[in-house]
Amino acid sequence: MNMNELAQQFRAEIMESGIVLDREGTHHEFVSGMHGQKLDFDNIQVNSSLYEKWIDVNSSFIEEEFPRLPQVIIGVANGTNRVALDVARSFNGRSIGLVSEKDKTHSKRLFLNPFVAGRLLDTMKPQLVVVVEDVGTTGSNSVQIASRVRDFTGGHVEVVTTWQRRENLERLDEEDIPYRAIIKEPLPTYSPEECAKTGFCSKDWEFIPRSK
Repeated sequence: MNMNELAQQFRAEIMESGIVLDREGTHHEFVSGMHGQKLDFDNIQVNSSLYEKWIDVNSSFIEEEFPRLPQVIIGVANGTNRVALDVARSFNGRSIGLVSEKDKTHSKRLFLNPFVAGRLLDTMKPQLVVVVEDVGTTGSNSVQIASRVRDFTGGHVEVVTTWQRRENLERLDEEDIPYRAIIKEPLPTYSPEECAKTGFCSKDWEFIPRSK
């Protein structure tokens, strides 16, 4: 099975599960303030076959897309920390998995633990680091980690997103950080004003504001 077939099979299993994408008639407010149907990969249980497929599709994608394995794979708190560690393990010691953390005083801010991740990156100076993200909407979360990694290492940093839900991730573009997607399938995403005029809000779909 080639990578495209593997990705499409995983997408089909996501849709069949009914636990990842908002049901018809429901939409969420994202961190960016945009409105759309939410893809929530946190609902995938670690001991499930769907989670195993998620790890497999990420590992296969990284092996196929990059000429060499990244020395370090980093997750974006909290959604893909577990994925980063398990994908790194799948490479049998050829990659190191690291996690990021949320700032307890500011939920929108993410950081790398300077005493663990920061020191390791500063010592290793890896030439290739991959940041794994579950959903790409604007890139506002992954850019915080990717730009910090670039500061620590001076090496090449890329973001791999499981599902890129918009044509471009502008926050990563602004920082000139490359990104790739396993599933690149834009989903309707609206500003609050657009949503009220022509989007989900105009259709009286249930709206779930982001928890603060």
